[in-house]
Amino acid sequence: MTPRFEPASRKNVDRTRDPYNPRKGPLDVGVCPECHAISRKKRWYMDEAEYVTLARTGAVLRRCPACRKIADGFPSGVVTLRGGFLRTHRDEILTIVRNEEGRARKTNPLERIMGIREEDGSVEILTTDEKLAQRIGREIRKAYHGTVSYKWSEDANLVRVNWARET
Repeated sequence: MTPRFEPASRKNVDRTRDPYNPRKGPLDVGVCPECHAISRKKRWYMDEAEYVTLARTGAVLRRCPACRKIADGFPSGVVTLRGGFLRTHRDEILTIVRNEEGRARKTNPLERIMGIREEDGSVEILTTDEKLAQRIGREIRKAYHGTVSYKWSEDANLVRVNWARET
């Protein structure tokens, strides 16, 4: 019998099952009116100067997969942070989270934080990409130790990352 979840060392995320990333990309150049990402040859990238030029010349307006996921409330990663250590170092930990998002967006503008929710002493971070959730968990573990676990959904494009540290 095969295991329900992959081990934590899973590096190659299967993006072929993501309904927001179509297999066949449009041939024309498109721009996202919300985040200003540019789509060319099935790749999304950021270039504000090029966006201004393309928007002026009447490029096709097409919302990027990340903006569509945010609008639909469809996360690909859920990072849950818990423990007494979180209560005393909350701001520092959230700074690491934001910095990791910034690093990820430099290489892939589709990797974003959808939202951060706090309740009952825990913090839940929703991401548009599985890899961003994995990196957030790894960076927090590297900086503050604690325990981290990764659980991949077998039937959906979702990873749950849980981090905890009590003292």
